[in-house]
Amino acid sequence: MAPPSPPLPDSRMAPPSAAGERTGDRTGEARTSDILHVPLSRIERNPAQPRTQFDPETIRELADSIRERGVLQPVLLRPVGDRYQLVAGERRFLAAKEAGFNSVPAIVRPLTDRESLLIALIENVQRENLNPADEARAYYRLAAEYGLSHEEIAKRVGKDRSTVSNIIRFNNLPVEAMALMESGRISAGHGRALLSLASAKQQIELANATASNDWSVRELESRIQRSAAPRVGKSRRSPHRAFSAELLALEDELMRIVGTRVRITRRRGGTGLLSMDYHTQEELERLIEMLRTLA
Repeated sequence: MAPPSPPLPDSRMAPPSAAGERTGDRTGEARTSDILHVPLSRIERNPAQPRTQFDPETIRELADSIRERGVLQPVLLRPVGDRYQLVAGERRFLAAKEAGFNSVPAIVRPLTDRESLLIALIENVQRENLNPADEARAYYRLAAEYGLSHEEIAKRVGKDRSTVSNIIRFNNLPVEAMALMESGRISAGHGRALLSLASAKQQIELANATASNDWSVRELESRIQRSAAPRVGKSRRSPHRAFSAELLALEDELMRIVGTRVRITRRRGGTGLLSMDYHTQEELERLIEMLRTLA
């Protein structure tokens, strides 16, 4: 995360060269010590930014503050070709734009994709809580794409391992339920309750009903229990998710091995279902080749 810097009087324009300052190497930049003043037009937003939604009111309030006091803390950038990509400080970047500024103070570091994602995630978690859906997607990327264990992620973001593992499991919810959690219409507690259902259709129906009727988590849990109760004269055959520590550990281990989300569903009688997700034809072919190699 970028260290705090002394207050800057104004970052509407890159400051002129003066004592203790020198012009940067790239056109339109000026440098004060380790801080560059980078034109906003040369900065690109990070497509891997964990936070997908920014509260417009919060951005407006920050823009008002920036108009009065300037950008007090530099954003963190990494060079990408002849431009820069945001790593940390996207709210400041958006607010500076809204405030009518032409440049922002920035610290530039040559960071890898993995380092960039981790810094952006930690900043968002520590500064202002991500919504559960964004947090789940970010942790999943760190685990599946960058090979971090749940224990490593937990240490980096200052949470318990079990908390990180439970948040990652929100990725098992249908996109419709994730969207409701992302918008704040259902909570993380609602999401955990929905995970106990094996049917994606039921998860979507109950997620929508929860959002529409403003059910509490307890009310949703009660309705899930009632819907799962066996009817007289009928056997209950639908599988259920088993959240034992052993199965959770197995899912985590398999996810690290194959590089994609793995789900284990236990049925009665010792049978069950093992499934792996893929999102492109190339990813499917990679998984098939991996299984052929094992065979």
